[in-house]
This record gives sequence, structure tokens and C-alpha cells, in this order.
Amino acid sequence: MRILYLSVSYVPSRSASSVNAMRMCAALAREGHTVELVTKLTPSRQEQGVDNDFAFYGVADGFSLTKLPRPARRGGGLAFLGAVRRLLGQRREVDLVYSRDSLAAWLAARSGHSVIFEAHGLPQSRFGRFVAGRLLARPELQRIVFICRALEELWREGGLLSSTTETLVAHDASDPFPTGEQGPREDPEPLKVGYVGNLYPGRGVDLILRVAADLPSLEFHLIGGRESDLAAWLKRPRSSNVRFHGFVAPAELHMLYRELDILLMPYQRSVATRTGGSDIAQWMSPMKMFEYLAAGRAIVSSDLPVLTEVLEHERNALLVEPEDSAAWRRAIERLAADEALRIRLGEQARDDFKAHYTWTARARRVLTGLDP
Repeated sequence: MRILYLSVSYVPSRSASSVNAMRMCAALAREGHTVELVTKLTPSRQEQGVDNDFAFYGVADGFSLTKLPRPARRGGGLAFLGAVRRLLGQRREVDLVYSRDSLAAWLAARSGHSVIFEAHGLPQSRFGRFVAGRLLARPELQRIVFICRALEELWREGGLLSSTTETLVAHDASDPFPTGEQGPREDPEPLKVGYVGNLYPGRGVDLILRVAADLPSLEFHLIGGRESDLAAWLKRPRSSNVRFHGFVAPAELHMLYRELDILLMPYQRSVATRTGGSDIAQWMSPMKMFEYLAAGRAIVSSDLPVLTEVLEHERNALLVEPEDSAAWRRAIERLAADEALRIRLGEQARDDFKAHYTWTARARRVLTGLDP
């Protein structure tokens, strides 16, 4: 199948959406499809010093990458959409347009292309609901892919889905880690507790720092974050067993995961986006959750309904009340004292990942039943 993936992300960049698009396109290409990924081009908003986009994300260059200019000025978004419309007119031969942006998906449907729209949020503005309604009315729309069951239900409750709309739930995913990096460390002394992700509100960084102060015999490693957020946290008091690593390129993360013993996912009940926008706690499907599973390490996670679509207490993770720092401390202490429990949870997490949450499995799932 010839697939045109329309993204509104910048490549290369640190955004999770760009990682999602690159990994998904790589998986589609591995399945034998001819894939072209379209992204924004604004030099000032892209990661600097990257010589090879594919190497930065750790994916094979089995698909083509087209970057359309997005002027860094007011009205630049309209200029980008104009370029998308022109490109759609030039790509009449493609069999399917795939997009996680509703406006781009609508433009593709209006141009007569078969479309899959992947929903990562709930349209809340009047314009967003207008575009969603127009997209769902198009016969070219093949299906909507939701990143979790909770998000699909919110769309239904909001009256955004009709009874005839074909839907599919496909959680986010990860690629397998290199052989030999998935089992427990041979000499886990001292035990290393890790967090991978952004550092802005709702991610539980302050909770990690409180717990770390109560567990001085353990090392706590926080990986990721924008420079501005990192600088703000480094100004705050913290115990000597805490280390902030800053941003690490997606292709290099596996080398840090292999040095960790326990992985934390302390999302709070309200979770902000990178831009400080809408609360995503009800419908998020964080890629790091699937990286954690792939790493084969013991996971301690907030007990939020959307996360329990993947995580099960005492089976592949320990689930804890989000704001209860004493409960987080007890869960980590329990894992630190019980190597067998760490190994059992980690092995089950890895088994679940292999069975359900690879990018390859996801690529197959979203195209199931579609003819070229």
C-alpha cells in the first residue's frame, strides 16, 4: 500500500508526536508499505546539530521524509496548510492518507483520498468540533484510531461519533530493546530508580524528589525535559541521591534504561501538555509506558483509570495513589527489598509488550481489513 502520513510535527524535534510519527512510519515500512512522512520545516523550531533525522530517532530510513515550510510568523500555519493542499493534489497515486491532525485529515478527505485519522485528544474548541464533524461526514474516512478506550468513550459522550463511524483502539507502542538489555542488572548495587519524560506540571517530579529524600540508599535518575524546565528544577533543593540527566535523544534512551532497576510513572490527576494546554490525564497513552514495558523493569505507576487499560496491579506493575508520597515510598521500598518481585513484574511487563505493544503490531492493527 502507498501511504502518505501527514504530520504537523517538526522533525527532528523532541516532541513525543514526532517520535510517534517516525516510529509509526518505520513500522509501516517494515510491513512492506511505501511510506512518505510529511512534516513541518521551521529551522528555528527544530533540534539543532542533527545530521541524520533517522539516526536521531533510532529508526531505519525505509521511508521518505518530506518537509514543508512553516514560516515562523503569524499566519505561518495557514501557509503550511496551503502547502499540504498542494502536495495532496500532487499525490493522487497514494492509496491512503494517515494523519493525527484532524484538519489535515479533512483536507485529504476533501481531495478524494482515503483517510485514517488517529485521535490523540478531545476537540474542545468550536473550530475543533467543527472540523471533527466535517471529517466524520466524509465518505473517504475509513476509520478513526483512538490511543485508548477512554478517549473513544469521551468522543462518544461528547456526541462526536455517529453509529456508523468505524473506530479502533490502538495504544501507543515501543520498539524492542536490543538483545541483552531487557533483563535485570547483574549487580544492582546501589539500586537505581528512574523516571523518563518531561518535567512540567502533572508529571510528579516534585513527588519523586520528596520520596528520594526519604530513601537515601537508592539512586534516583530523572531523564528528559526542556532546558528551561531543567534549570528551574536544578535551582530547587534536592537530596544528593538525585541526578537530572536532561534531554537524551530517542535513539540513545535504551542505553540509560539498561542501567535502571525500578521505573516510575507518577502522573498526577491533572496533567498539562508541553504548551500548558488542556488536561490530558483522562486520555493519555504515554509512549514511555510502553518503553518501560519493553525495558523489562519493575514499574511503579499512578493508579489512573486510563493507565489501567495497560497496567495491572501486582501483575505487570505496582499501582499507587498519585499524590500519596508515603505510598510511593512503600512501593519502592518493597521492590528494593524483593528482587524476585522486581524480576517477576519486569518479565511480565516485557511479555505483555511483546504480545501487544510493539510498533509493528500496532501498524498491522490500524490497517486491518483495509484494501489498497
